[in-house]
Amino acid sequence: MAACSESVLDKDTIGRFDSSNYLTTADEANSAAYGIYNLWQDLYNGGSNWSSIYLLESILGDDVNKGGSSAADQSKFEKIDNFDIQYDNEAIGDIWNALYTIVKSSCDIINNIPDGLSNTELVRGEAEFFRAYAYFELVKIWGAVPFYTESQAGLSVSLPRTATSEIYTQIEKDLTAAIADLPLKSALADGQKFRISKGAAQALLGKVYLYEKKYTESHAVLSEVIASGEYDLVDYHNIWMKSERAGEESVFSIMFTSNSGLDWGSNGGAWQDGAESNVLMVLIGPRDVFSKLDTLGYYPEYCPDGEGYINGWGFVVPSKKFGDLLVDTAGEIRANTSVISQDAFTSRGGIISQDVINNSEGFDFEGYIRLKFGTKQSESNDPNISLNYNTPYKIIRYSDVLLMAAEAYNRDNQDAKAVIELKKVRERAGFTDHSYWASKTGDDLFEFIKEERSLELAFEGNRYWDLVRWGDASTELSGTGFTANKHELMPIPQSEIDLNPGISASDQNPGY
Repeated sequence: MAACSESVLDKDTIGRFDSSNYLTTADEANSAAYGIYNLWQDLYNGGSNWSSIYLLESILGDDVNKGGSSAADQSKFEKIDNFDIQYDNEAIGDIWNALYTIVKSSCDIINNIPDGLSNTELVRGEAEFFRAYAYFELVKIWGAVPFYTESQAGLSVSLPRTATSEIYTQIEKDLTAAIADLPLKSALADGQKFRISKGAAQALLGKVYLYEKKYTESHAVLSEVIASGEYDLVDYHNIWMKSERAGEESVFSIMFTSNSGLDWGSNGGAWQDGAESNVLMVLIGPRDVFSKLDTLGYYPEYCPDGEGYINGWGFVVPSKKFGDLLVDTAGEIRANTSVISQDAFTSRGGIISQDVINNSEGFDFEGYIRLKFGTKQSESNDPNISLNYNTPYKIIRYSDVLLMAAEAYNRDNQDAKAVIELKKVRERAGFTDHSYWASKTGDDLFEFIKEERSLELAFEGNRYWDLVRWGDASTELSGTGFTANKHELMPIPQSEIDLNPGISASDQNPGY
């Protein structure tokens, strides 16, 4: 201590830059925007702790069970699956921090990017979109949360919870600004179609309005997406294939690459933060207890040379409730792209471990194997097929836009327009006879729209939040541990209460 002056310890953080000297060129602006896309990838991959927002939002619903090798496998998600959710749940805290990292990075761009760069509008529009997206997820999951729009020195802030109405107002402002700044998807250069477009901002704004029950505003902006001609419905089997990564049905998706070259060794593998391949796929692929899954493609025409699915670790397992619903109601095209039943699998030569059938090891198996978001060999690459998937997450796809528009029209007493949009989704699924439902109106049509969302978007992370906003969670989740007036929101993480002087334990959400 005697040998060193204070100045010896006064050092700049490695990698830190002065924002006043950055974002001065188009290349720097692009680099900053790409950094947020990387944060978005991490939000879904889950980083080094597997704390993926996709797992959280899926496992809460009644369409899937948590799965894994046992109840002890990723116990933080086992507790979420059972609604044994505490404020110190690691996944809850990690997702909170990941979303606020996106907020902070977006603010840094919005507040510092200069006018006059060749890509100012594009990059600023992307940041406006991402800030709105992150705040929408935050208020959807936690309700009132700390809120800021100015750049912050670090991730930790000293701010109280802000009313959701005020945050929603800013979300609407950000998305309206993004719509003005962003180009159409068709105007993005080849190789840049992964970037956020005007249609993406419009679709998210329509969804935000729907959650706010602003139905007139919702169908007004969603109708602009529909009328733009930028999007269309594609073959349902192909939606999640690499040929459709930025295809006509993709309004906005999180993209990954199959060329990262990840392995289980020095590259960090699935435990690497910032992985640019979809490493979560190894977690949600069916476990190797399903023998011959690697050679049995349920639809042979989509599995050339007998290619099928690669086994994984068995998370996100279809519930019997939804497996039955899909097989009985969704139509052959959607059902056979989403699940394969135990009977269908074994009749084609597949073998399922008796331990799985007996559920003795806690696999959560209820008679169905999930095929949607399937771990197909063609979607990955060497040196380790398990770690180099380029499978995207379709955050909003065109059929979702049509279904949201139908719901908004119905709730705004415009059932004839709702039927028009709903028919498009039904016809893509193979249904041509609409006589038994197209004359429905009001609440009867609303119930049909709700079921159609369940069939079309099963296993995509929408189900739980749909149930909550519809007021159906208590009924549909009966017997799962769900508690009304509590589990509609997640607990504010204990780490936030500890670090943020603006929030105390008394500010916790009800019931926690």
